[in-house]
Amino acid sequence: MYDARQIANWFVGRAAADNRRLTIMQLLKLVYISHGWHLEMRHSPLIMNKIEAWKFGPVIPDVYNAFRGQGVEVSKQVPAPPSPLAPSDAHLLEQIYSGYGSLSAQRLSALTHEPGGPWDIATKQWGYFAPIPNELILPHYQQKRQGASA
Repeated sequence: MYDARQIANWFVGRAAADNRRLTIMQLLKLVYISHGWHLEMRHSPLIMNKIEAWKFGPVIPDVYNAFRGQGVEVSKQVPAPPSPLAPSDAHLLEQIYSGYGSLSAQRLSALTHEPGGPWDIATKQWGYFAPIPNELILPHYQQKRQGASA
């Protein structure tokens, strides 16, 4: 497992390689989506940080707090515990960036607000700022995989 700030830094660096900047909302959603697909594919969490159900979707407070001082667009990486990224995890992040990285913040937010999804369930059961546990995230991404292969 990684600190979510390290995964966010990967996306900041990857976007910079394309001469792009991500908004903080895009960054939060990309880290969350990466975590969801990692749970589905590897049956283990990608990040160790808490995920919460905020008004505009799933948020990793550690990532939000680390990057929010940069404003809406993120321009630089933040300090994060150093941990080498496994090649298989780097490959997954590249796939996520290729598939989701060009989507707008609004589109990514909509994807994480799906009816019956983890954010929807958490907010209905416990309200805003409730934790979104892996036990809600994993089945959601398993259903996404089944829907894609059907």
